Formats: sequence, structure tokens, C-alpha cells
Amino acid sequence: MRDDIASARSAGVLVVEMRGEPGITTVLEWAAVFETTLGELPWPRLLVIDLGRLDSLSERGVRGLLEAFERCRDRGLPGCLVASPGTGVERVVRRTGLGDRVPVFPDRLATIVAYQPVEVRWLPC
Repeated sequence: MRDDIASARSAGVLVVEMRGEPGITTVLEWAAVFETTLGELPWPRLLVIDLGRLDSLSERGVRGLLEAFERCRDRGLPGCLVASPGTGVERVVRRTGLGDRVPVFPDRLATIVAYQPVEVRWLPC
């Protein structure tokens, strides 16, 4: 697997971690990676794209992410982003409207809590 994209699968959840500073060729490769890995999941329930280790995000990168999420929606698969608050990437996500079209969480734990089935949520004691 490329060193600027890492993925992990667990219980029908695909987490894709984007890394580094994407160029135009990297953005084009994202679509191929998403399509391949989504096709490998037997019953995908959620796509999480973690932008926490991404150095920057271009307009083309935003379009590529929107296209990936549209393909997910066509398959009935919810998706969300992880973008660390106060970073340049998070500001691009908000400024471009990507955050209005896709749920954005500050970290993976917040994502897990939000998408965990109600019957198995933990309660603070």
C-alpha cells in the first residue's frame, strides 16, 4: 500500500488515513483506492476518512473526497471525515462546504461514539 494512504477494516467499517501533502496524481489515486477497498468489504457499514495526518487539502482534493462520498451514498454507505480542529485542513473542509455535506469529527473516538449502535453505547458512571 502507498505510504500516503493507509486503511484498516473492522466490523464493516473502513478507515482510510490520508497522509502527507497530496498532489494531483495522489488525488486521482484516492478514487481508485476507495473504489477498490469499498468493493472488498462484504457488508460495508461506514467509511471514515481520517485527514488528521494530511499536511494540506486542495480544491481538487475536496472534489475527490466529495466524489468518493457520493459513490458511497449511491451504495447506501454512510461516510464521515476526521479533521483535527484548528488545522489548515479543517479550515479548508469548513470553508469549501465539504463539512456541510459530510459529517466531520475532531478525532476517531468521536466518530466511533457517533456511529456506535445505541444498544451497545456505554454510559458514564
